[in-house]
Amino acid sequence: MSPSTISQPFRVASLDNLVIGQSIKPLANGSNGPTMTSSSDWSLPAGLYTVRQVVEGLAPLLEAVVHQLGPDPPEDPPARDMLLDSLASNLNIGTRESALSISTSDLGRKEVADQAVKIGKKLVEYASETREVQYVNDYAIRSPCEGHLLKPDVARLMFGPRSLAHLMQVYNEYLHQMVLLRDALIPFENFEDVMIPIPGKNSRELGLRFTEQTRTSFLAELMTKQLTQYGLFRAATSLVAPELGTSRGIAFQYPQGLVLPSFIAGGNACRLFRYLPATLVDNKDLVAFISEISDYYSAPRSEIAISSEKLEHIPDAQNSWSASPNEAILHMEFADGREMTVDLGQIGRGWRYAYRPSQYPSERAKSTIGRPIHLYSAVDVLTCSGSGLLVSKEGGIHLIPVASSLTSLALLGRIYPENVVILEPHEMLTDAESTGKGLPGASKFVIQHKEAKGIAC
Repeated sequence: MSPSTISQPFRVASLDNLVIGQSIKPLANGSNGPTMTSSSDWSLPAGLYTVRQVVEGLAPLLEAVVHQLGPDPPEDPPARDMLLDSLASNLNIGTRESALSISTSDLGRKEVADQAVKIGKKLVEYASETREVQYVNDYAIRSPCEGHLLKPDVARLMFGPRSLAHLMQVYNEYLHQMVLLRDALIPFENFEDVMIPIPGKNSRELGLRFTEQTRTSFLAELMTKQLTQYGLFRAATSLVAPELGTSRGIAFQYPQGLVLPSFIAGGNACRLFRYLPATLVDNKDLVAFISEISDYYSAPRSEIAISSEKLEHIPDAQNSWSASPNEAILHMEFADGREMTVDLGQIGRGWRYAYRPSQYPSERAKSTIGRPIHLYSAVDVLTCSGSGLLVSKEGGIHLIPVASSLTSLALLGRIYPENVVILEPHEMLTDAESTGKGLPGASKFVIQHKEAKGIAC
């Protein structure tokens, strides 16, 4: 069912009421009935699902196993609790049974690991709350071994006298579908809000198995290479917009909403995305937004505008996103009549590559600043500098105070993302001196949040 458009703009309150297209109201109908009956095998019927509805659609697999195991002996814990406990261990990180092993040696992977744990806990919570679903008592399924380990007590249960030969395959399918769901949701910071279009059994693979191919590529990158934004983008599209294929996008629109980088959609994540119930491009169901600048290193550069001796805060008058034709552009108008635009893709690079003293607490310096400090007006930098990415031939610290998180993002999209430090209101300039690159004579740009609460990565 197509979502209805609400005749009002979608606003991000935490970013100065930034307008991002028009609000929509997707209607998740789920499976519209039982997903397992005596006359049909288990499947997730075609439809639009919430995350909870997907878990509820998977529940008959678990119920079939629990009931075929028979009554629980008085001295044993309930079989349902044991099976859910083993699922929780599969969905956790760092356990013997973990289906996903992620190094947390860098910030990007740590964010993904934390996200995986958060999603896993919520899925187990949903599964624990889902009971009284229709199932087939003697249901059997052929489920290839996926290498999901069982906790020792569950292994004894599933291969012991209470079990039947086919039950392990039914439980294996349940485990694998839940693991697929967890992994497919990793790119979405607000994963509980995501609207998931399930193509149905006859369209692709059973349940969530249509995500397997992209999942394999994503996990290979996650565990063996540098985590890329494009890898996360492809993982996000594989769940809700697989038709976009291998598009090298930075954000996308599908019939049920927008998927944007978290930092521009009211979130705090460095690399993750957020789902928004909004539409940006009219009369188009699927749009992959690309970066205006494909390679920032070879992009034109401009000298930053001359520093200002008098800093005056000029409030933003109007802020919005536009798409022209498939590039997401931030448009800002200031109260004094000046305006500017900046590419979302370049903002994303600046956001990810910026240094933050809070990430390197052991490196903070308590000494005084030993080199020149150049002070700038943020609005002057954004509106009076050239069109290229901003650099400075002069060394020292180039300090730009801001009172708006949105202005900070705009600056990150304009400054060449090599040696940029973001300071929160409670942090000192000496913290910036000891953060980032310290090459002799190199310029360092410092964006200092002064009044408004700063965004955090």
